[in-house]
Amino acid sequence: MKTSFLIFSILLNLSLQAFEFPVHLKKAQIAKLNSGDSLIYYQCHIDSASQEIITSAGLKIKTKKKRITLTEKYVICRTDSIYSCSYSASSITNYPNKKFPYLTLKELDSWEFETKKTKNLTTEEVHLIAALETKTHCITHYELNINKTCPNEIIIKGKKISEQFIVEGNYLLRNIIK
Repeated sequence: MKTSFLIFSILLNLSLQAFEFPVHLKKAQIAKLNSGDSLIYYQCHIDSASQEIITSAGLKIKTKKKRITLTEKYVICRTDSIYSCSYSASSITNYPNKKFPYLTLKELDSWEFETKKTKNLTTEEVHLIAALETKTHCITHYELNINKTCPNEIIIKGKKISEQFIVEGNYLLRNIIK
């Protein structure tokens, strides 16, 4: 009986332990989440793809490969030591994307985010998200202009943050969260 109680106590203590981040990642917003908190990451980047459009009459039109804007939304929630992620994508792909610089103000229904999947994150995925945050810099005024380059951008929104950043490199949350 005492052995069962001891094993139960150890397991309970392990499940309630704080999620540990390496020292160099402790300043990341995801590392600062408490149980019950969440962060929203919006990421906007450019990719090349062909599109298939189906008209109301059922006619299928396939476009040539062209540059499109992809805007994705990741809602990351922490419950005790478990991080979960809800992934949504916007169906609007106009290039260049004129809506993204205004996401810091308020998300609108017209951006048409649709939830695609929800999953629990692994320790490695959480650490990689924190590492991605270290690969960003604050946006200067001229970088908000809509132009042909449309850099890889990320917005982080939470209780204590609502900021937009440029991602230095081609780091994408979609490649981290599988």
